[in-house]
Amino acid sequence: MKLFPSSNPRQVTRVCIKRKQAGFSLIEVLVTMVILCFGLLGVAGLLVKGVSNAAASEATSKASQLAADMADRIRANPVVALSASSQYITSYADTPPSSPTTIAMKDKKAWLEALAAQLPQGDGKITNTVASGARKVEIEVRWSNCLGTLSDAAFITCRDNSAAAFKTVIFELRL
Repeated sequence: MKLFPSSNPRQVTRVCIKRKQAGFSLIEVLVTMVILCFGLLGVAGLLVKGVSNAAASEATSKASQLAADMADRIRANPVVALSASSQYITSYADTPPSSPTTIAMKDKKAWLEALAAQLPQGDGKITNTVASGARKVEIEVRWSNCLGTLSDAAFITCRDNSAAAFKTVIFELRL
């Protein structure tokens, strides 16, 4: 019985070396694939975080824009805005007036409807201070911060609709 194809020792050595190299290439490919998979998972995580940040940035921009819009409306009608019983005054969870009759009520209705339509759970609050010479109107816009990927704690606050689940923009107007 013959174990090797020839009795030449060089041929036997070549056969053994080829077998070792073939197995080593397979291990290299597997290690490369594992490293590549971790890299692609990292890129996917960055992509999801980027989309989430873009959505949050867009909401902040819209909230600032809507607060500035209401400030412009109030500047156009300062006498009504600074009265003690101003028709512009509103608190969170107020419903828009159903049939507004004055400019202030129409402004308030349009603003509250725009908040609800353009921001996730968008809401607003307007207060005024007319005491000891201060003539200030404060406009607050808040919206749900439950965008994109969330940690477990953030998900619970969003589900429970707690105050921590909202972001707020405050616009102070001095007349």
